[in-house]
Amino acid sequence: MTSENEPDLLFTYLKEDDPSKSTMLKLKRMGLARMVPLRDIRISMCLTPFAGSYITKADRSLAIRRGLSVIDGSWNLIGGIEGIRLKYPRKLPLLVPVNPVNFGKPGKLSSVEAMAAALYILGFRETGLGILSKFNWGQHFYTVNANPLQDYGECNDQECIERAQNMYF
Repeated sequence: MTSENEPDLLFTYLKEDDPSKSTMLKLKRMGLARMVPLRDIRISMCLTPFAGSYITKADRSLAIRRGLSVIDGSWNLIGGIEGIRLKYPRKLPLLVPVNPVNFGKPGKLSSVEAMAAALYILGFRETGLGILSKFNWGQHFYTVNANPLQDYGECNDQECIERAQNMYF
């Protein structure tokens, strides 16, 4: 899956939408991500819009130690994960999705876009490109979000992320 100097890519699948459209199930089939029970997600660095802190490059070693995860479900049912207690929750700053379901709706990233964005910010840009390349629309994600991703990737703290986000959104 990943080398010892990169985070494991983990996900919990909630079965809330069409499994044929799940980006994380596709990555699992390709051996690029591992599906785990929710209890294992809780101790990883989990991407969630309900986190109090943004992901920054300062989280790199934590992601390598604990893994990088998402809870793969439907945006229409997102409120259902708000109460899940996570040890290392992180949110992403705003980015523009290119996936066909939520194209152009800032913040409504697919799970693979969220993973790729986090990987970029953490300094694993090539790994992010690798998982995006499995989707015909995927490589456009880094192109569309090139400037904000570059700026987010240079931030070590919350204030820097907020300033960068405010420049774009």
